[in-house]
Amino acid sequence: MNISLVAPTLSSTDLLLNLVEELFDYEALPQKKEQTLQAIQQLITQPELGQSWFIEAEDQGETLIVGHIIISYSFSLEHGGRVGLIDQFYLKPDWRQQGIGTILLPQIEQHVASAGVNALSLEVNIGNRGARKFYEQHGFVPRRQFCMMTKTITPSPVTMDIAS
Repeated sequence: MNISLVAPTLSSTDLLLNLVEELFDYEALPQKKEQTLQAIQQLITQPELGQSWFIEAEDQGETLIVGHIIISYSFSLEHGGRVGLIDQFYLKPDWRQQGIGTILLPQIEQHVASAGVNALSLEVNIGNRGARKFYEQHGFVPRRQFCMMTKTITPSPVTMDIAS
């Protein structure tokens, strides 16, 4: 099976948005289409924030987009600098459990290592035993003493400070 990662461009924003919406449907997450679209555009135009890729698979001579991956960057003293968070790793249902994740994880690790990332984290639905087992088989370790918590905040409007 020929699998590759291809970076989206601004002209493919709608395609990436559709894949993200599929993931949100699958995970039963609330959808905020305009907010998600702005975040996708920001990620594509500001690579220091992270990386995104379409997952392409060759099937009977045809190249198909079968999912996407989004990595965001942060900084951690604990991990000695830049860290990556697999924010989304989505495969369309017909393409799951075919070894695609096993093919892609080393590629993702190479990409983020070349971007100066010291550690790679991810969040898995606690009830998704298959995903948890898959990631553990690929070296991800649950941090049982930690509980990821989130609070949604409303960003302040950005103001431009123009120096004379």
